Amino acid sequence: MMTMMRAAIVTRFGSRWSMEIRQIPKPVPATGEVLVRVRATTVSRTDCGEILHPMFERLVIARGGTPRTVLGMDFAGEVEAIGTGASAFKPGDHVFGLCPRGANGAQAEYFCMPETGSIAIMPAATPFDEAPVCEGAYYAHASVSKFCKPGCKALIYGASGAIGVAAAQLAKYFGADVTAVVATRHLEMAEFLGADRVIDYTTPEFRKLGRSFDFVLDAVGKMTFFQWRRLVRPDGFFAVTDLGPWGQDTPFLLWSAITGSGKVSVPLPPRGSAPRFVNFLKERMEAGQFRAIVGRKYPLDAIAAAYRYVQTGQKTGIVVIDI
Repeated sequence: MMTMMRAAIVTRFGSRWSMEIRQIPKPVPATGEVLVRVRATTVSRTDCGEILHPMFERLVIARGGTPRTVLGMDFAGEVEAIGTGASAFKPGDHVFGLCPRGANGAQAEYFCMPETGSIAIMPAATPFDEAPVCEGAYYAHASVSKFCKPGCKALIYGASGAIGVAAAQLAKYFGADVTAVVATRHLEMAEFLGADRVIDYTTPEFRKLGRSFDFVLDAVGKMTFFQWRRLVRPDGFFAVTDLGPWGQDTPFLLWSAITGSGKVSVPLPPRGSAPRFVNFLKERMEAGQFRAIVGRKYPLDAIAAAYRYVQTGQKTGIVVIDI
C-alpha cells in the first residue's frame, strides 16, 4: 500500500499563483540518497521568484521541462531512511542544508536528496526552527568571502533580511569593519549581529556618508545608483542581489562583465560549492560566529500567508515553516 505525506503543492504559477496542502506519495530513497523527515523549512525570495516567474524557471532551471510543484530550498530535519549504498548518514541523524533545485523541495513532510549533496549534521544544540538558514547565507558568502578581508570597510544595506543578516555576520568573520544600514525597527537586531556601526537609512546620518567603503552590498536590491555610487571608493566594489530599482543596475553589471573589472556584480556562488558551504556554515554556527534571526513562523497549513508576507519585501531574517 502506498504511503502518503502532506505537501504544499503549487497549483498555479505566475502573478495569480495558488497553493494547496495535499496528500501525495511519500518518496523512497534511491541508490545513494537519504530520505529526510522535514521539521522546518523556509519561504524565501527565491521561492517567491520561482512561483511568480514560471517561464524563467522552465527555461533556465527545469531546462525545458515542467517546473517542480513542491518548493522550498532550506531544510532542517531527521534522516528517516537511506538508499542502497548510502553510508554518510544514518536514520535518526539531525541534518540541515539546501535541497537540489531541480527536484521537489522541502515544503513537505519528506523529500529525498543525494547524500553527497548540500546536507550536513546540524550544529549541536541548534533547534530545528533555527537551522534552515543556508540559502541566504550561501548568496551572502559569494560576495562577502571575495571582497571582505581584514581591514576592509564594508557597508551592508538591508542587513535585516536573510541575505543581509548573513552578510553582516560573515563580513565580521572575514575581518571587515561592518556598517549595517537598516530600518528603524531593526536597529537593535543589527547591533545584536555584531556590526561595528548601525545606521538608520531614513536619517541624515546615512545621507551624510561619503565614498569611504571598500565594499558595499545591497542585500535587498533597493539602492538607487546615486545612493551606492556616493558610498563606494574609486577602487571599491559594489554587489547587489537584484537588478536594482527599475533594473537600473543592469548597464553597470554589463559593463563590469565586459571590462572584467568586477566593480559591480551579482553575488552568484560558484557551481558545485554548496556542499562545502553547508559544512562551513555549520562550523560558524558551532563557534558562535553565525546566528539565525527568525522573523516569523507559520504552520504548513498557513504557508500561502507566508508567501504573501515575503512578497511584501519587508521580512526580517528567515520566515520559517513548521512541518
